[in-house]
Amino acid sequence: MVSHDPRGDTLALLCRMIGFHVVRGDSGEGGWDALLQLARELMNGSLVILTADGGGPARQAKVGAIALASAVGVPLIPLGADCFPAIEERHKWDAARNPVPFCSLNILLGPPRTFEPLTDLTSVEGAQAWLEKTLNSLVLK
Repeated sequence: MVSHDPRGDTLALLCRMIGFHVVRGDSGEGGWDALLQLARELMNGSLVILTADGGGPARQAKVGAIALASAVGVPLIPLGADCFPAIEERHKWDAARNPVPFCSLNILLGPPRTFEPLTDLTSVEGAQAWLEKTLNSLVLK
């Protein structure tokens, strides 16, 4: 799922160029419809990639990835990535790091977790806390 903003346009194009099917949506525009489309894709055996803190603030997990994994009954696998050297966008909400040619890319996977149906606020908050803690432990810097 890729945001509708201009930065998302570039990412969507790149994803399509390497063969990904792209679903557009974010917390401000079409996010729940996009999650429904992703749920259908998951039920048909596809893999889905989401940014857990999409839209900011950085490093604070939103409920989307957790709700999707819980609703469909698939494991959620946290993934952290970084590149060296990189061009840092400190003016962006997430301080994005963009790879430069011939950089090194480091990818770390956290433990997969399957969530029971999220039936109350306590279970949602617990799932978000787990995801934030796990993702932040994967940060390389």
